[in-house]
Amino acid sequence: MARTWSAVLARLGVPTGDGRIIDPAGGASRDLPLPLMWQELSDDGHGGSRVVGRIETLRIADGMVTATGSLLADIPYSVIEQLEAGVVGPSVDLDDIEYVMDDEERLIITRWRIAGATLVSIPAFADVSLTLDPLPAEPLTVPEPSEDHMEEWLYASARPEALPPANWFQRPDVDRLTPLTVTDTGRVFGHIAGWDTCHVGLPGCVTPPSSPTGYTYFHVAEQRTADGATLPVGTLVAGPRHADAQLAFRAAQEHYDDPAAAVARVVAGEDEYGIWVAGWLLPGAVPEALDVFRSSPVSGDWRRVGGALELIGVCSVNTPGFPVPRARVHFAAGHQRALIGSFGITPTSGFFPEPGKSQVTDQTDIARARLRWALATTED
Repeated sequence: MARTWSAVLARLGVPTGDGRIIDPAGGASRDLPLPLMWQELSDDGHGGSRVVGRIETLRIADGMVTATGSLLADIPYSVIEQLEAGVVGPSVDLDDIEYVMDDEERLIITRWRIAGATLVSIPAFADVSLTLDPLPAEPLTVPEPSEDHMEEWLYASARPEALPPANWFQRPDVDRLTPLTVTDTGRVFGHIAGWDTCHVGLPGCVTPPSSPTGYTYFHVAEQRTADGATLPVGTLVAGPRHADAQLAFRAAQEHYDDPAAAVARVVAGEDEYGIWVAGWLLPGAVPEALDVFRSSPVSGDWRRVGGALELIGVCSVNTPGFPVPRARVHFAAGHQRALIGSFGITPTSGFFPEPGKSQVTDQTDIARARLRWALATTED
């Protein structure tokens, strides 16, 4: 069976590492399918490459060139090893090129046509990727569950095995800040941070940043849907802690690349309440990672890219920086039917002044009080 893949081949309107910019308005493509090549040894340009796969779909939109396709059957296994290890990425091959130089002496490609792509060790764009789709699971004979394990069996049997509907990746229809929720059909949605929520670990009131690029640096994977569409998506992971705060965004992205920790593919966006995500549980997610995901809140990782903070990862943690109040949410037929708050008991000792005493005014004390409150509400 041919191994399939999805990819972000190029970013449009942003400079490459060597200062080239592809104008989004000037693009086209040769007729599909197109070759996917692999450069085994470093050479000038893409010299010495061999064909290892087919580009079967191509999309030029939303500041990206995205694609899906399949690998050929008779290729070196090292191609798959390098892809799974994350040490190669796609570099788009262009022809029919016209260009100009701007005032900063950068080369602006104003006319271009995609002729293929090549897997190289150092792609021109740092934030592109080609991801192999999970291998289909072998059919299993499922024994009749015992009464003690009925709940776990029902949950596992309800996880989606087919492709998800496209509307699962649209903005959630909620009327308030909503914690991340997983329905019995495997749909995932909710907020990872609220606009009015202060970071519990920082002095003052630091609120989550908006994305000027529409979460381009989070949407580095792709997801096929049941109606045949292909969407740029990000991955929710359960397992690795947050990447070191000193890392640049590319190294931080790689920190969240462990396939064994991936639990969901989602689209991220913004509404009046905060930053939302919406998507589905991955059918091939590791059970241990799912257990962590179901029992822990999630937390975003923002890194400075081009002068602005951009979301580059979301992972499960014990205590998130921007806690979303927990709640029990009931959905039926895709519509919210109930929202029952379960915030636990908020302790008052040491958090608020006694009657007659002055209010806390120091911003550091306020931040510490918020942190103690958040820790207390995650213990029950």
